[in-house]
Amino acid sequence: MSDIVVERLDNGLVVAFERIEGMATASMCWLIPAGTAGDPEGAAGEGEASVLSEMILRGAGTRDSRQYSDALDALGCERRTTANPFHVLMTATALGSKLADALPLLTDAVLRPRLEADHLDPVRRLALQALEGLTDDPQHLVMLRLGLRFLPPPYNRTGYGHADGLNRLTIEGLRQTWKRRAVPGGSILSFAGAVDAKALLPLLKNLFKDWKGSTAEPDQTGAPARGVDHMELASSQTHLAIALPAPVDSHADATALRLASMVLGGESSSRLFTEVREKRGLCYSVGGSVSLGRDRGMLQIYAGSTPQRAGQTLACIRGELERFASGITQEEFDRARTGLKSRVIMQGESAAARASSVAGDLFRLGKVRSLADMAAAIDGLTLASVNAAIARHWGKGWMHDFTLATIGPAPLEAAR
Repeated sequence: MSDIVVERLDNGLVVAFERIEGMATASMCWLIPAGTAGDPEGAAGEGEASVLSEMILRGAGTRDSRQYSDALDALGCERRTTANPFHVLMTATALGSKLADALPLLTDAVLRPRLEADHLDPVRRLALQALEGLTDDPQHLVMLRLGLRFLPPPYNRTGYGHADGLNRLTIEGLRQTWKRRAVPGGSILSFAGAVDAKALLPLLKNLFKDWKGSTAEPDQTGAPARGVDHMELASSQTHLAIALPAPVDSHADATALRLASMVLGGESSSRLFTEVREKRGLCYSVGGSVSLGRDRGMLQIYAGSTPQRAGQTLACIRGELERFASGITQEEFDRARTGLKSRVIMQGESAAARASSVAGDLFRLGKVRSLADMAAAIDGLTLASVNAAIARHWGKGWMHDFTLATIGPAPLEAAR
């Protein structure tokens, strides 16, 4: 059983708690409206959010980097930061009995990060190394290039930044950016596991009593490029990634399309795995998933093949997409519904997964779905309702927005 409490504080910060009985750990997910889409463009400073996400845990409040790490380690608090287009995210997990002691430290990282000048160059070097190392992981790189092509600017940024932009960053500029963008208006803070909302709310209100401000989300600056993109790379492999439009997470068909995407490419029994890899041996890896965001959605497919078979791989995937538009079978529906419901149930066994899900729901939907709500939505699906959703969104005509990114020694002749 779980209880969910959501409250908006006077400064605009949205706080949510989900108590999960029988759990000893507590997790936190903090969405701060300072994501990569708000970075200066390209050489002007792109990569700012990612650098800041690394630096805020390197000392905060009265503690330098070593003292700060030692204090959280002494509480057994695991923590991590990262950046996406909308937010800098801070996640943390500790024993529920230690959460109240860890919160002032975690709050310091957002409200009072030290952002010391001698930390900038080491963090910058790490960011540049990650950027330069992308060609060593072409499977990851092709998915980044797919998003760059499919999504509109500035929400299509990879998060790795721009080499000239990273080199342009200054500590004073970073401090000003964090002060301007790390504000309660637009922030979401969620907790799950061994948490007590009644005990934690007074503590949080005191911690945030002087935190004020809000910031506007970056505007979309252009249309997505879409189409075909190829990056030449001397390799014995060709990596290809496909994107097709999908609805947003608030759409009534969202759950049905999640199930449908599992049939298409989300399992080892999926159509893509079975037809492209198992039956024809065209590629060593193939799969797909759907990402349903707040403002836009995307069905994405990846395949890794040899240059000689990449064209056949693409043609076979296209054939499966065309066949998929006609719907799925009862056997496929039953298997995928069981798998999707199992994922939901297993999510309830992880405080970190639930904290992330609660924060994500509040951002994308403006409300929190309980595990029971999610399970009921899955139970309410029928083969007819899923096939109707496929027909509405992925039926005839959906291929006109086909976006393709490839990495390998040569572009695919069948790509156009």
